[in-house]
Amino acid sequence: MQVNKLEINGFRCLRGFGVEFAPGKNLIFGANGSGKTSVIEALHILGFGKSFIPVGHRDLVCFGGPGFYLNADISDRTGENRISARMEKSFILQLNGERAPLTRVGNHLYPLFFSHFLYGQSVDGVSALRRLVDRFIYGLSTLYLHDLLRYNHALRQKNHLLKNLARSIQSSELRSWNKLLAEAGSGVIAKRRAFTDQLNGTLAEAFAEDIALGYLPVTGLEGSDPVPDLLDGMERARETEVRCRRALVGPQRDRFEITVAGRRLPLFSSGEKKKYAMMLYMAYIDLFRRTRGEYPVFLLDDYDAAMDERNLGFVLGHFPALQVVATAVDPDPRFERRIELKKE
Repeated sequence: MQVNKLEINGFRCLRGFGVEFAPGKNLIFGANGSGKTSVIEALHILGFGKSFIPVGHRDLVCFGGPGFYLNADISDRTGENRISARMEKSFILQLNGERAPLTRVGNHLYPLFFSHFLYGQSVDGVSALRRLVDRFIYGLSTLYLHDLLRYNHALRQKNHLLKNLARSIQSSELRSWNKLLAEAGSGVIAKRRAFTDQLNGTLAEAFAEDIALGYLPVTGLEGSDPVPDLLDGMERARETEVRCRRALVGPQRDRFEITVAGRRLPLFSSGEKKKYAMMLYMAYIDLFRRTRGEYPVFLLDDYDAAMDERNLGFVLGHFPALQVVATAVDPDPRFERRIELKKE
């Protein structure tokens, strides 16, 4: 897949902005504050419906503006498609002029985002790495989003019950929610487990380094059917959950960890973390290609801070058909298409 053209109006500092991308390697360069990161943030919103930083859609509107509009012309294995996002009274995502759920949009655009701050968060933060893995799985199968939404909806209902009723909750009522959560959570766990095995297989093929992604479900779950184990873990934690007034057992508490030769990645130096995090991304890009028959669009913010020269050379040379949209302060002749933004 690739983005051919992007139009932005009223988003961040960009008004009436348009750009055409090359199929290969694109670099957006210019002074800080010129809107470079806003361009790839717009692509991220078109692919995922939200920014890669925790802000609301209203916060992304140009100062004093009524809203924003984003539009991208996309080529993928199905042909030509147009994805649009509009924020006025509410946020609307459209595919070919019709309102569309994220699962449909994700079949045509999957922007894989990498930056200096993101890899640091993912390496050192439990919840950040869990979110990253969930996003990886969604890229391979957009229907995974349904599993997550179903589980999270039931989880919110259970937490509301625990928070507002606490000790007055009937055991039968709580058990009913636990059954529903165990059934919904089993699908999430099964897909997380399968993805971890797939990615580790790809890592082993691609790199001589002993790097692996470990999956540590909160309940252990050694059996082939996670439902009974998950339900049993929830039942055993019932009194503790009532005291804490929140659910403590389930996929929302699962952990992932990246290890190299058995050592956890947070124990390595900053440069080594960057190197191994990029290996994880490169393996995922290869797995994405094998699974979906095409590449994602790789968004690389401040590439000279996010990776060293060796890693950049590997990305540019190893995946010739991968479309890259990167940002930097200075131009770089290794990129086929270079777009300069000037600060207003």
